[in-house]
Amino acid sequence: MVRESVKLKDSHKVPTSLCSEECKVGYAKNHDGIHQCCFMCELCPNGTYVNITEDPYKCLPCKDAEWSEPGSTSCSLRVVEYVPFTDNGAILIMVGAWVFVGFTLATSVVFAINYNTPVVRSAGGPMCFLILGCLTLCTISVFFYFDKPTMSFCVLRFLPFLLFYTVCLACFVVRSFQIVCIFKIAAKFPKLYIWWMKYHGQWLVITVTFVTQALLLLINYFNHPPYPYNDTFWYPDKIILGCDISFSAASTSVVLLVTLCSLCFIFSYMGKDLPKNYNEAKAITFCLFLLTLTWIVYSTVFMLYRGKYIQILSALAILFSVYSFLLSYFLPKCYIIIFQSYKNTTQYFQGLIQNYTKTISQ
Repeated sequence: MVRESVKLKDSHKVPTSLCSEECKVGYAKNHDGIHQCCFMCELCPNGTYVNITEDPYKCLPCKDAEWSEPGSTSCSLRVVEYVPFTDNGAILIMVGAWVFVGFTLATSVVFAINYNTPVVRSAGGPMCFLILGCLTLCTISVFFYFDKPTMSFCVLRFLPFLLFYTVCLACFVVRSFQIVCIFKIAAKFPKLYIWWMKYHGQWLVITVTFVTQALLLLINYFNHPPYPYNDTFWYPDKIILGCDISFSAASTSVVLLVTLCSLCFIFSYMGKDLPKNYNEAKAITFCLFLLTLTWIVYSTVFMLYRGKYIQILSALAILFSVYSFLLSYFLPKCYIIIFQSYKNTTQYFQGLIQNYTKTISQ
């Protein structure tokens, strides 16, 4: 033993006690036991980093506007993404919205010139102009899905569409009900039909529905207003600028829309066996089919994708919703007025009604 100690002394070397080797870059030290030199190396996960000069024992979190890959020694700034007004997709959708406005104005002119004809009267008469006006106002929402969202942008993304589309659906509920009423209920329950016409039941239903939706939106927006939101959950290296809306608060407004769609479909289905050429109920049913298909596709994509182009998809869903009624309900009537004027006569409509009345009475 004396020889070994002398040998160590003569060699001028200090004995070392190494419990653990140094950690690799991007790993934080985690003490293992009571000794300072004993530790385990843990890889810092994404969203954190380790600074060995500041604190080699902790994985420090990155700021909200930063991100990092696993095993990082610093954080990088996230890429902020949104759809500007100059984006090609945004331009196409806004052009589509302006084209829609042009179509509604042209349709209104055609209907106004031929206001007293059977096609316009059977389509709803003055109610047609209310529907066209509300569909046009719905397109306001489209323009606020682009550029950096603000509080006002977030409100106007949802409010015009939810409010004025409710009026449109209420009008079509009344129209589909009246179609069934004219051909079926009027013959079997004349008193009910007289009461409906005497007290303007159609305008009462539309007014009540509009006021109800307006109150629901006012209450929901007052308690839980939509606000700009930076989405950092779906993409670790990006910040997606969007609007956050309380789905629980907005559910009442959506339930009202779904209820109107259901009623409209029920009444339209009841009129499926109406005269072949009198296709009001069939046109409304087809509109509802396109509307339902649009939002099913949108909901599916929304659950799978949350990138910046979800704003374009949202605006596109609104545009498809308004185009479905214009092209499926109003365009065929414009075609009859302009190119098939022989069908736009009182005698033609009376013949259809008389033939159908004879059929159901047998």
